[in-house]
Amino acid sequence: MLSRAEAQMKNSANVNGCGLAAKLDIAQQTRSPKLNRCSLALYCVAVVVAFMVWVAGTAGLGPIDDHHFIRTIFLGKEFGSYVMPELGRFFPLTAQEYVLAAKLFGPSAQMFYLINAFKIVLCGGLLFFCLALTGLGNFALAILWTTVMFSMGIANTLFRLSAGELNVLILMLLFAWCIMMLHDQQSPVISGRAGYAILGFSAFFLALFYKELVFVFGLIFALSEFARAYWAKSSRPSSFVKATLLVSALYIVFYGIWRYIYVTGSYADFHATSLWSVLLRFAASDLLIIFVVLPVTAYRVIAILRSPGQYSIYDSFLFAASAYACAFMFLGMFSPYYLLPAYAFAACGLAGILAEYLHKVAQRVILVVVLLFGINIFPMALSDIQTQKLIAQNHFAFVNFLPGWLQENSDTERRSRTIVLVGVSPGSGVEILVSLKTFLVSLGAPESSFEVKATEPSDNKTISDFHGFKEGLGYRPEVNDLLIFNPYQQMVVRPPLQAPSYKEIYRSASEWALPRWMVWHWIELCLMHRAECAARVSDNMRYAGYAAMLVTRGAVPITEALPLETPAYRLGAVNVPARMKSGTTRKLDVLVQNTGTETWPADGILRPGMFVNLAYRWFDQNNQMVLEGDRAPFPEPMQPNDLAKVSIILKVPMLPGKYKLTIGPVQEGVSWFAGIDEKEIEVY
Repeated sequence: MLSRAEAQMKNSANVNGCGLAAKLDIAQQTRSPKLNRCSLALYCVAVVVAFMVWVAGTAGLGPIDDHHFIRTIFLGKEFGSYVMPELGRFFPLTAQEYVLAAKLFGPSAQMFYLINAFKIVLCGGLLFFCLALTGLGNFALAILWTTVMFSMGIANTLFRLSAGELNVLILMLLFAWCIMMLHDQQSPVISGRAGYAILGFSAFFLALFYKELVFVFGLIFALSEFARAYWAKSSRPSSFVKATLLVSALYIVFYGIWRYIYVTGSYADFHATSLWSVLLRFAASDLLIIFVVLPVTAYRVIAILRSPGQYSIYDSFLFAASAYACAFMFLGMFSPYYLLPAYAFAACGLAGILAEYLHKVAQRVILVVVLLFGINIFPMALSDIQTQKLIAQNHFAFVNFLPGWLQENSDTERRSRTIVLVGVSPGSGVEILVSLKTFLVSLGAPESSFEVKATEPSDNKTISDFHGFKEGLGYRPEVNDLLIFNPYQQMVVRPPLQAPSYKEIYRSASEWALPRWMVWHWIELCLMHRAECAARVSDNMRYAGYAAMLVTRGAVPITEALPLETPAYRLGAVNVPARMKSGTTRKLDVLVQNTGTETWPADGILRPGMFVNLAYRWFDQNNQMVLEGDRAPFPEPMQPNDLAKVSIILKVPMLPGKYKLTIGPVQEGVSWFAGIDEKEIEVY
């Protein structure tokens, strides 16, 4: 085992490539001889290159955030600086790199994603070198690096214009790297130390103009370093730390004055929820920060109070990361990528504490927990990546189709066509409304030829009013309106396969992505309850497509669902084989006609009440029901003679034998419609 001084000398070695990786392999290397720093670096490179290829290969821009980019590069308007007194927002450098690239190389979706992919590569490289400087062992380093790179925060920035969070992460990694080099470098060469100080300070100063809360990093880190110097008594805070504290304090003063003089509203007030609610949401998507970093930080506070002599630079990292996370919680604001910048200090601080201050047993326990959290959340991150990529491709194909259709099918009776986003609220979903309008105008649709509305009541009237959407109760579609089914719905309504009041105008080719489940959910459903796996997966696939339906007649309003007296129906041909394997599932598209004289109450969603849904039942040879299937809603109220096509997920009984299968409508809480379609099925 090398001494602490020897380890520090190796940490400060200044070489390139795999040579640097090898020389960064300090005392911990003897614990994992099968894996050296060079092979670990190659592993990291392979991962980030795979990220880059996958991201850069996307042809099309998504609707979230990217309409700002579209407004700039396609409409020729200046992006400007993101300084909005009406929202209290001040970060001027939001997306200037995208604007500059568009001016130099021309606008394209590929260029947009290539920049994002390059940032992921840069982030992965900086994170690797920062973790390596802590002296953490190879396998432990690989676990932490992989957990961060496959975190929900990274996943949610790949296909979005999350320039602020991702840029701040990169700058904070650079800041942390310079701090560690200044802290551990033994060489008295002044120019080298000055270079690290200038680079690190510049990174921090620049980050202040990407996100307002960045001052929390500088303030808490600097104050922590002052406390560490006070307890150590043998050292003073460096000029670098003093400068960081001064700039953080000046920024707070400047921002406070700016808000006092100019600000008329608050973005935080628009999106704030309760502390408990936002904590639960972060806990579901940011397991490393919530369940590892915050508890380890609390443990280190107690340890330092007992023994101030073990106070380290890595504790200052942890305190800064934890303070940043807590700031968002107390503001009540959540997004899967909000805590992304905290990973710079969180990962480095955790790695340093694991390497230097924890017993081997505690170190291994924490690493196992980190590994399990990383594995558990990976399918969720993968689902987000797959969904966002599908959405980006489907959305861009859709918005390229729609301007041409609007031009060819102008509504002569009205001045403009009303485009209705189904299931969307003009509060939490206002960005979807603004985005669609921006994309259509950018692609040639005259602004006077359409207006965009939402079906759901506003869940945040302040946001709705700010963006000019005054219909607080939601819009009821009328004849000749164009209904848009999209992935960003507050009230989830799937696009119908066929509905009597709608004429299909457009439908995406690929519409579904993996369910957003953790590993535990996959194990529980697909190993512990195998019979239900396929059906549950199918039921929970995430809608990532776009569908446009023209309203051809007015829908019957449902004031109250009442029992039907003489319901009747007819099914189209149902393709069910005579022999089916037990425990399997099969998706069926069933054509149903209302042949009675009454209207069936339905509205496209499953909810309590006497609504009519489509379902099925299995009966054994004794005519005893052995399985009752899940419901599938009809897309709208079914008037006499109406036809609709509905998808159901058919589950086959577990026990082999001969059964009778009936498929038909059921009025919940009343009765099944009289069965007229029965099939004999052999289950083997």
